Amino acid sequence: PQAPAALLDWLRRHVADAQERRIEPPALDVALGARTLTLRLHQQTGHDDAGDDWLVIMRETSDAGVIEAIGLTLKLTAREAEVLYWVVKGKTNRDIGEIVGSSPATVKKHLERVYVKLGVETRTAAAGVAMQRIRALQSR
Repeated sequence: PQAPAALLDWLRRHVADAQERRIEPPALDVALGARTLTLRLHQQTGHDDAGDDWLVIMRETSDAGVIEAIGLTLKLTAREAEVLYWVVKGKTNRDIGEIVGSSPATVKKHLERVYVKLGVETRTAAAGVAMQRIRALQSR
């Protein structure tokens, strides 16, 4: 099997510089529909190691996984979690309605229930709670 062109280009651009400067280069994010694959170079260290070995660390995230985690950790219904996820992504009620297949008024009702469950009063506060929870989940 051959590595994707985007990965090979990223490695070509960053490996030499990373070895010379002994720093980890910026991550590469590859989006495939609802999933994102994040690749990082990590320098392998050890007392008998010259520091020339690098590991490629891959982490896959998906909208579905994040939405499910939001719902479970914040005790929201699946639809409420999905609506809140799209709020975090900066979508309007109209946009969210188109994405989830409902009217903007229905989205507004879902958000009203989310506000009550999260103990907040605004869209921004709800998004803030969700973003904190997402960061906590991703750092595990």
